Amino acid sequence: MADPVTYTFYGTTVPVLRNIATSAISILTTAKDELARAEATGTFPSEAELLSTHFGTMLPLRMQPILLAKFQVAALQNLQLNGSAPIPALDPASFSSFDDVIDFFRKLQAVFDAVDEKTFNESAEKSVEIGVGAKTLHMAGLADYFHGFVVPNSYFHLNAMYMLLRSKGFALGKGAYIGCWMSEQQKKDWAPLKG
Repeated sequence: MADPVTYTFYGTTVPVLRNIATSAISILTTAKDELARAEATGTFPSEAELLSTHFGTMLPLRMQPILLAKFQVAALQNLQLNGSAPIPALDPASFSSFDDVIDFFRKLQAVFDAVDEKTFNESAEKSVEIGVGAKTLHMAGLADYFHGFVVPNSYFHLNAMYMLLRSKGFALGKGAYIGCWMSEQQKKDWAPLKG
């Protein structure tokens, strides 16, 4: 079987970030479905309460999608690499339900779908400036920024979303998290081991 990864700047970033958005949709859809099944029992807090869930000083669940996407889309927008796809609003107040967050990630997927592979690869060594609060982060190279910060940061906030929901009792399995990364062949290979 051929390796499904294309080892270019684009191939090691854009499909990965798109899959992170797909994983977020899978996690949130699974949680939403579980919430709907348990609604009559009152097992879980409301969606509004869940979106405000946090650990200690960690920012709440509603902020995790924003922190996940902010640094991805800022660079794409700054270098005009998002094609005609509009950048989703980075406003946690716009999330009043899981459906709102799922829609946010669908819009994020559309941004990645609009990125032109050739143009993105040609931008690997371009510098980029990213607003971080009142300051500006100057990154000497886009590839270094994406590989060294954007991808790990995106995984971090995806994991935070997953763990915040798990901490509230959701039975999110590994499949909800990693299923989107598996090729059709991998799904077939793993099928005999499923219970």
